[in-house]
Amino acid sequence: MSRYPDRYPYGRKKLSRRQALKAIALGAAGATLAACGVTTGSPGSANKTPATTPAASQAPPPAANATPAVREAPKGRKIVLELYSVFAGNEHQGWIKLAERYEQVQSDVGIKITYSPGHQDNPKLLTSIAGGAAPDLAHLTPFSTPQWALLGVMTDLTEYVKQEGWTEDDWFPPAWNDMQWEGKFYQVQWDADPNFPFFWNQNLFEEVGLDPDKGPQTIDEVDEYSKKINTIRNGKVVRIGMIPWDVYGPENSLFTWGWAFGGEFWDPDKQEVTPDNDYVVKALEWMVRYAKSVGGPDKLSVTPPNLQLHPFGSGNIGMYPLVVPNYRDIRNAKPDMKIGHGLLPYEPPGAKQPGAGAWFGGWGLFIPKGAKNPDAAWEFIKWVSATPEGTKAQWETVGFPPAWKKAPVLEEIKNDPIMGPYYNVLISAKHSRPAIPVGAYYFGQIGEQVGEAINGKKTPLAAMRTAKENTMKEMQRFMKQNA
Repeated sequence: MSRYPDRYPYGRKKLSRRQALKAIALGAAGATLAACGVTTGSPGSANKTPATTPAASQAPPPAANATPAVREAPKGRKIVLELYSVFAGNEHQGWIKLAERYEQVQSDVGIKITYSPGHQDNPKLLTSIAGGAAPDLAHLTPFSTPQWALLGVMTDLTEYVKQEGWTEDDWFPPAWNDMQWEGKFYQVQWDADPNFPFFWNQNLFEEVGLDPDKGPQTIDEVDEYSKKINTIRNGKVVRIGMIPWDVYGPENSLFTWGWAFGGEFWDPDKQEVTPDNDYVVKALEWMVRYAKSVGGPDKLSVTPPNLQLHPFGSGNIGMYPLVVPNYRDIRNAKPDMKIGHGLLPYEPPGAKQPGAGAWFGGWGLFIPKGAKNPDAAWEFIKWVSATPEGTKAQWETVGFPPAWKKAPVLEEIKNDPIMGPYYNVLISAKHSRPAIPVGAYYFGQIGEQVGEAINGKKTPLAAMRTAKENTMKEMQRFMKQNA
């Protein structure tokens, strides 16, 4: 008997044909969400340098003809949970190891892992749910929750959460907020993904006469330091202080610096997006000025020595926010490169302290509507997300920081030579990308319009007004369609 006998009055009900078609159609609409990567060309241009290492908040794209094989559960298990996973590559192997760890402590349960790529555009998952063959578990980006909840493809987890006695004090604030939509819980965030610490090249600082032990605290200091670092020869940028218009793509750039300036991207009272917020516009104006100061984004010639290393590792960039894989790779590849770190610079009066631009990415787990083993699926979610053993196992296999503040492994992360800077972001970040019914569309609009501004095709204010207008139209369309 279910531990929660009244929990799933609709749990095995198939989606109607109309609902199924809407869900599958969503896949095409959400395709604007691109994986985060490093580019050195003009935002929005077709001539971007290929992504080096994906941001931890995004699933890495699989190599050609390298679709991960289905990981079957061990034979003889009473319950087999099927997980639809977005991860390929090393992360896929990490989840296989994590499944093995769980199977060691739950001898009756096996984990089958099926590769199902996509963020809000996951046609394989949506088709399975619509066809009555839903998996037991699936990954999602937390800001996708409202859209998927409104489509009716997610199981309400509120009673489960109540049963566990979890409170907001148990979780990092952005994660706790993103687990909910309209007062109900639909997913549990197992990964906190701290974006970003701020790093600087101490060797380069010494070379240009800057204190290597003192990174910039404010945006004004970033500009001051950059003036000493920027070097242009024969019309080519050979050394640059920073590339603020391309912090893992133009979308992530504006969210990061918009918050660092004190801006907001969503007004919950008015239920409207606010990319035209004064401080967000100021952040974009600053990014545009910075690009112009080196002759425009197309003039940028700072490139990585190879496609396996972030451009910061070239030694020709003074300052940069970095995700974990890039920082680790640089530390391993360039052991003689001295790197300082701190919280992101900020811009008063909008922002009040360093690190104001920090935010959470991450991943959650949810139970699709119609899952055959919801109770067993919940036990796995709880184990991997909010138990000492499970969070440690996830960290040791998949390698992402937990969003559960009580995880003992956080002490280990705090003292890790690579993860230490990221721990400081974990405990200070207040933001995450707005979780709204058209979150992926909004994310795409931000990226497109930042590209228009950086390339001089629109003023920053006009670009952000366009992003707002287009997103609100899409929001109205989506809400009407799913009323």
